[in-house]
Amino acid sequence: MENEAQEHYVRVTRRAQWRRLWARLTGRDTRLVPFEEIKQRVGLREQHYKGLQPVPLDKIIGSLGRSGDFDRVFGPVQRHSRGKWLSVDSAYRAGVDLPPISLYKVGDAYFVVDGHHRVSVARENGQTFIDAEVIEVKSRVPVTADLTVADLDVLAAYREFLDQTRLDIMRPDQDLRLTMPGDYARLVEHIRTHKYFVDRERPTELTWDEACAHWYDSVYLPVAETIRGQNLLSGFARLTEADLYFWVIERSYYLAQELGRPATPWEAAQDFVSCCSPSPRHVARRIKDRVFDVLVPDELEAGPPPGTWRSERVEQVGHGPLFSEILVTVTGAASGWLALEEAAVIARREGAVLRGLHVIPSESAEARQRAQAVLQEFDERVHVLGIEATAQAVVGDVVERIVERARWADLVVINQRRVHGRIAEAPLGTIFQSVASQVARPILAVPGSHVQSGERAMLAYDASPKAREALYIFRHMLAHWGISGVILSVQNGNGTADELAAAEAYVREAGDLDVTARLESGVASEMILRAMGEEQAGLLLMGGYGRAPLIKAFVGSTVDRVLRVAWFPMIICR
Repeated sequence: MENEAQEHYVRVTRRAQWRRLWARLTGRDTRLVPFEEIKQRVGLREQHYKGLQPVPLDKIIGSLGRSGDFDRVFGPVQRHSRGKWLSVDSAYRAGVDLPPISLYKVGDAYFVVDGHHRVSVARENGQTFIDAEVIEVKSRVPVTADLTVADLDVLAAYREFLDQTRLDIMRPDQDLRLTMPGDYARLVEHIRTHKYFVDRERPTELTWDEACAHWYDSVYLPVAETIRGQNLLSGFARLTEADLYFWVIERSYYLAQELGRPATPWEAAQDFVSCCSPSPRHVARRIKDRVFDVLVPDELEAGPPPGTWRSERVEQVGHGPLFSEILVTVTGAASGWLALEEAAVIARREGAVLRGLHVIPSESAEARQRAQAVLQEFDERVHVLGIEATAQAVVGDVVERIVERARWADLVVINQRRVHGRIAEAPLGTIFQSVASQVARPILAVPGSHVQSGERAMLAYDASPKAREALYIFRHMLAHWGISGVILSVQNGNGTADELAAAEAYVREAGDLDVTARLESGVASEMILRAMGEEQAGLLLMGGYGRAPLIKAFVGSTVDRVLRVAWFPMIICR
């Protein structure tokens, strides 16, 4: 038995040597955490005797007084207690009942007071639990079983932060762990800055405690809830929620500069994930986007899949109206202001905010002067219309800028010219068509004539995925706007009586709505235009471009044929 114990000890110490070597090569910390340092730097408080209980061996991470004698998994790293280790191992192998060890419990971690060799032998023999007399010591900061000696600086900074803010007392559920100790000073600065701006709006100044609580409730918590709701931590394994708070807040600043308005936590989180997430899915998408930008013309891009808008905005944001942010392209042309007026009609019905976007080709003084005049006229018109709105001028390619900004909108409103250049029948080539092919949002095309959407809408329905998105919006309009509607299905346009009946039933599920169904045969575009006149409808909804872009470039589409002669606004969905 003694020879077996000696051979076992040789193997154990050899493995410990290899772990130390590997730790030096990889930079991993394999030291036991000294309880003395925990007590000094974290600030332990009252203690309670918890009695005899089984304790998971992998949660024993430190020692009182002997942290230099064993490594993180309690492999011996010195030889002065070799005899003691051999004695315990021999007794273990002989089946002798060993007395329970003594532990301090701090948070989710345990520290050995007495019984280091019993822990070492138990671990080396594959045991998972060990009986222990446990004394629990309360800590002001969370201590977890993955704590390392290198983390003590962070915990000390956390403790100092809580000493300054008392957030652990005022908000007991808070979890403001950071991975960099210096970031706690930045959090304090955030609170001071928040207090400054809040005090400017109040008749009385906030106390420091009030400022800390107010910052946590109104600034930190909304961002943290967004991080949890979006499950952002799953893509950043080594970061904490508070780490991501900093990243999202910083991203929101740059996004606000780009949008010309404050960015919501949800928008900042989405932007942060899109540009920074290390997950394979997001990395692959970024690479794909760069390749497509170089190799594929805008007109031939297939665009996002149907339903993207609902999944990204409606379902995740969870707001009541469908269209809370409406992007309106502003050119300054007389026909373009009609798009603003039509957008205002929808904004009133949805309680939405209009975001005007004017794209200029260069930074020239002439272009800037022209842009300033357009934005001024925009402000004057929305003031008359009585709509909450902002507007911004940006430099760049018109299509690229609209597509970029559309990501933060629920509806994009564009003036649609009746004539598309010298070849009026050409299916490709307009800004509108390029945008409509790429954005993941519904698009409202407004013709260059004095018309508004009125009190009756028509849905051109063929049961395609994009048409089903239009059906979703159509039902919302009838249910919440108090208008009437008709669903049109054209048999030669792939519509069937059963699909039409199913669509009508779906709409009627929303309540006692004024909706009728109409089944026609013939060329889809011709039937749509005829029905719009006969039904006296002022607004058309339909799915977006259905064919692959390259096929559409040669044979055109129903959307194009309707747009060329439309005298009514038209919402195109995808």
